[in-house]
Amino acid sequence: MRLFVAAELPAEMLEALSETSAALRSTVRGRYVAPDRFHVTLAFLGEVPGSLVADVISAVEQGCEGHASMCASLGALGSFGRARSATLWQSINTGDSLPALARDVRESLRVKGFSMDEKSFLAHVTLMRAADLSQAVLPMPVVEKGTIDTVTVFKSDLSGPHPVYTPLERILLEDVEPVSF
Repeated sequence: MRLFVAAELPAEMLEALSETSAALRSTVRGRYVAPDRFHVTLAFLGEVPGSLVADVISAVEQGCEGHASMCASLGALGSFGRARSATLWQSINTGDSLPALARDVRESLRVKGFSMDEKSFLAHVTLMRAADLSQAVLPMPVVEKGTIDTVTVFKSDLSGPHPVYTPLERILLEDVEPVSF
């Protein structure tokens, strides 16, 4: 099964991302990500045998140990790829907290023998794929703050017209009062 590990976002941040996505629809053509699929990918594993899912979950739990819930804020819009077929995203700011969590989750998975996408971690939420930015005027994104307190191992099913992300395990980060940055 196709697996990835992601930080889930609180409702107030999901609402703000939905507002930004709606504003983009009037200026940018492309494939929009549905709001119920917004997340911050920490590690993409790809195909993993079903018999190893428990080992993936155990590694992610170990990678999350010692990490507290964190204050986060939505930031600027950015993109990957070419102007006529870009991935458009909005940044997530947490100081060093989210990058450290991603590093530890990835290292724990590596130690257990799992391979994954080795791209450098950049804290963001994908809003669109195949976005034509060649002549687009991007609106100001809606910004919001919230607390990230959950890391989830997801199964990703791409067999239908839209991806379906099924949570297999949710790991709560330590319940510590987040410090604003």
